[in-house]
Amino acid sequence: MHAGYPIMMHVSSARKLVKPQKARKKGIWGAIHELGHNQQRGAWEFPPHTTECTCNLWSLYIHETVLGMDRKRVHAAINPTSRKKRAARFLKEGTLGAWNVWTALETYMQLQEAFGWEAFKKVFATYRHMKKVPKGNKGKMNLYAETFSRAVNMNLAPFFKAWAWPIKPAVEEKLAELPEWTTNPMIKPSS
Repeated sequence: MHAGYPIMMHVSSARKLVKPQKARKKGIWGAIHELGHNQQRGAWEFPPHTTECTCNLWSLYIHETVLGMDRKRVHAAINPTSRKKRAARFLKEGTLGAWNVWTALETYMQLQEAFGWEAFKKVFATYRHMKKVPKGNKGKMNLYAETFSRAVNMNLAPFFKAWAWPIKPAVEEKLAELPEWTTNPMIKPSS
């Protein structure tokens, strides 16, 4: 399969899309992943890190809200054990170069678990009306961190920095006026 208009796939894969009962049992991750590519926007994409990541936000959303599946069952890469290992490994040795696909998706999943799908809807709605968006990843990542922080009225700069995002001191200063996210899942436990 691959993203096209709206999606391109072999006929054998297409059959799964028209069998909703089977989709509710086994999921249709690949098809929704490809449709998710059609929803990605350059303003909040950070290639190559998020190219194969943020399209999975739609896979998660559709599986949970439309198909009624628990996210633990929708893809082997996002079972609780894999997620915990990935986050721990990243905290120990992660750099922005290692932040991609499933590791990057963990960032977004942690935000969704803390703030819900409504926060993403609010963030994406804000982006629809933005006039000036930086061209490079560093500027776009700072804009996203600030936009999400304002959407949930919480300082998320430490969270994004833990995921190796290049958060600028000026953005940290702006976000310091917001309440601290005390349940940030990326805070390293004190030894």
